[in-house]
Amino acid sequence: MDRTSAARLLGVPLTASRRQVEAAFRRAVRTGHPDRFPPGSEAYEEATTAMVALTEARRTMTGGPASEQAGPGRAGASSGWVSSTDLPPRDDDPVVPPEVHDRRMMQWGLGWGGFLVASAVVSFVVGSTAPTNDALPLWSPALLLIGLACLVVGWRARGRLPRGR
Repeated sequence: MDRTSAARLLGVPLTASRRQVEAAFRRAVRTGHPDRFPPGSEAYEEATTAMVALTEARRTMTGGPASEQAGPGRAGASSGWVSSTDLPPRDDDPVVPPEVHDRRMMQWGLGWGGFLVASAVVSFVVGSTAPTNDALPLWSPALLLIGLACLVVGWRARGRLPRGR
């Protein structure tokens, strides 16, 4: 496939950046992926063929290598599927600074940990007042242990953050 027909298929200009090509590819896949149709139907077969063409157009526009190992279970004209090894490297991936990552982990760990520990307490209180509760010996300690693990993750991430913020 040449760049002109690939750009026309994806609906991007010939000078499109990698980000524009990827966005156009995702839009096209979102509306016409074979999984959206019943297997064996005519629409499914057309979507599978279109998926192969879209994948080839993306490879052509981004300069990614064509799959040399096409065959059953591999990306190529026969299957229409793309494995992560066939995708070109992305140069527009955002790099998350360690401080932002630690802040997110702290929020996640302390938030979920607090929720799970509170759930364990409620489960124990409610379960201990019920006449019969077969789940109490399993769920309350499990919630408590998972909640404590989350709190440890959040607390350790909090310790890595600079002071004063």
